[in-house]
Amino acid sequence: MSITRVSLFTALVLSVSSFASAGFAQDDVRKRGDKACGGDSRRMCTKAFQGGDMAVLGCLQQNKVRLSRTCHKFLTEIGQLY
Repeated sequence: MSITRVSLFTALVLSVSSFASAGFAQDDVRKRGDKACGGDSRRMCTKAFQGGDMAVLGCLQQNKVRLSRTCHKFLTEIGQLY
């Protein structure tokens, strides 16, 4: 897994600690997030990678209408999209 993808989903994992404590291991959340949103983050948010994890998450949130169904669903499930 690339450093960029790890850092993006590290932010997601940290922001959903209650989700992880509900029986889902952090590694599982990270893998699911990478599978669901890795392509979207590389396609839409490469410039945000310089700004760190929260910048990438913010980019995904700003582009929510352009997200793939799987990424939109994942971010909604973990409380990052409404």
